[in-house]
Amino acid sequence: MFGFKKLLWLLLLLATPMVFGAENYAPQKVIYHINYSDISRIGATFGNINNHIEAVGEDHIDLKVMIHGAALDYLIAATTDSAKQIALDSLRLQDVQFLVCNNTLQAYHLGLEDLYDVATKDMVQAGLPAIVALQQAGYMYLRP
Repeated sequence: MFGFKKLLWLLLLLATPMVFGAENYAPQKVIYHINYSDISRIGATFGNINNHIEAVGEDHIDLKVMIHGAALDYLIAATTDSAKQIALDSLRLQDVQFLVCNNTLQAYHLGLEDLYDVATKDMVQAGLPAIVALQQAGYMYLRP
């Protein structure tokens, strides 16, 4: 049997609205790693990123996405695929920076002009060492 105080405590706990939002999280620095070509998995990862930003708050997160290996196909396809352009642009509008591995670009024998909206500032020499450098700078690593 519950005592009166325990019952009162339980009622107060249940009556308290559960509010989750940016105020519940400290500022975050995150690097998402995408090196796979599965379009549905990339779409799910982009969904994770949107949810992450919404939960933490755009002003409380520094979020980067490393694109290398087979994932480069997504940026190539986006040059002519408006749905992929919208997906990338919506994340960029939330200050997500997409980083691209130059080693992968060279292996594909491509230049920046072959990718959708990638600038020189978005290039890293090698994806994995860049991820390690970001981790050393305090970024948390995620690979959904």
